[in-house]
Amino acid sequence: MMWAWRSVRALHTSLRRTKGTKALLPTGWEAVIGIECHAQLLAPTKLFSHLPAGYQITQKRKPFAHSGTVSIRFEDGYLSTPNDAVDVPILQLQLEQDTGKSMYAATDADSHVSLIDYNRAGVALVEIVSAPVLRTPEQAGAYVRKLRQLLRHVGASDGNMNEGSLRCDVNVSIHRINEPFGTRCEIKNLNSVKFMMHAIDYEIRRQFRELSQGRIIEPSTLGFNEATGETYVQRQKEEMLDYRFMPEPNVAPLEISPERIEALNSSLPEMPDARHARLREQYGLSIRDVNVLTRLNAEDDASEIAVLGPEHAGRTSHPNAVDYFEALVHFGCEPQVAANWTIHLLPKYLGQAQLTFSLNPVGPAALAELLHILEEQVITQSTAQSLLREFVLNQSIPQRDGYLCIREVIKERGLLRMQDTELLPLCKEIVQACPEEVEAIRRGKNKVIMRLVGETLRRAKGRADPEHVQRLLTELTSVETASTQ
Repeated sequence: MMWAWRSVRALHTSLRRTKGTKALLPTGWEAVIGIECHAQLLAPTKLFSHLPAGYQITQKRKPFAHSGTVSIRFEDGYLSTPNDAVDVPILQLQLEQDTGKSMYAATDADSHVSLIDYNRAGVALVEIVSAPVLRTPEQAGAYVRKLRQLLRHVGASDGNMNEGSLRCDVNVSIHRINEPFGTRCEIKNLNSVKFMMHAIDYEIRRQFRELSQGRIIEPSTLGFNEATGETYVQRQKEEMLDYRFMPEPNVAPLEISPERIEALNSSLPEMPDARHARLREQYGLSIRDVNVLTRLNAEDDASEIAVLGPEHAGRTSHPNAVDYFEALVHFGCEPQVAANWTIHLLPKYLGQAQLTFSLNPVGPAALAELLHILEEQVITQSTAQSLLREFVLNQSIPQRDGYLCIREVIKERGLLRMQDTELLPLCKEIVQACPEEVEAIRRGKNKVIMRLVGETLRRAKGRADPEHVQRLLTELTSVETASTQ
């Protein structure tokens, strides 16, 4: 039996404001422009028992916006193959009220009660509904990550799924090839991309198992048990008529002027796809490097922005790794060098300090100064890395009278790169102390010289450049060889 399946008939992402006082209407407009929708506004209601009023104000029939697009590409780094790339149509973006949460508890062995938590009931949210074009859990995960990136980028939401700022409802169905869609089941309130992908995968396999055994799929609303990795039935799915939509007389029509839309549009930052292409073209970075830059700290939930005091010279808040990288380039750093330190070494030491990138204590001015000192060959790569690690772990940059004093500290602590007048005698000492290794080198075992290099670097305590040390040792062992012939 040949089956095709649609892992996501429609994926609903609910966007909430969990903190701050920003109104949801501007938030909705930011999201509308971010996903390039056409806008309109009308508010019908539907009966709903999980709200104190007994009904929910929504925009099912006349959504806030419609006909948008979110493109997921292989270059984004979330898909396994280029063939999985897809433009995901956004059917509609609607404003509605959040609902209460049902809870079931046992009072004793034979009795249970049904409770409703009304804490979030009536809170405004934005629901974004995609078209049924996604085929795999991986595509669904890439779509949610890309959508979250867009929403964060335009300032519509912090996208913290663990806080409830963003949640997903996933409609799953399978069907035979060249036949209409199968019966859909909706998995509600998924608060993690990873768990959403697991839930889709399990539900696809469950529906396939049911149909293969000759059973039918009942339209249901499902939950997902994160501990067992299984979906479970919460209730049977209502028909559309059961919602009993009606116009809401207490919500007046809202007209948004073209001037307001244009002002908001002009105030939005550079979109992620455009920024991705510009970074590759302007700085010659690889797709991988750009992906790491644009994603660095983007996957963190509940990340906080650093609060920086005036006592930290050269330290500025750059929670966005791309902005941090471009600041380094602005300070005169070579783009690839700036990218390498931003996406490799800096996150390594931040991880050791258990800090997110948004809490990075080393401002771009300080790191740029360190890279200039390294480029001038005043210090070695090893010393530069040790100093950056020290700055991060101590969360402090050397300063005097409000100015960076990294160069002065390097001189005072004796961290200057060793010159030949100091390094050559050390190399000669190593050669004389290791006759067996020198003899092996004479016999053509060239890799043995790395033992001498390692010993020299150990005694130099990071102040010697490995390539220069190897060059000197090669010359010394060659002279030794020539003198014995």
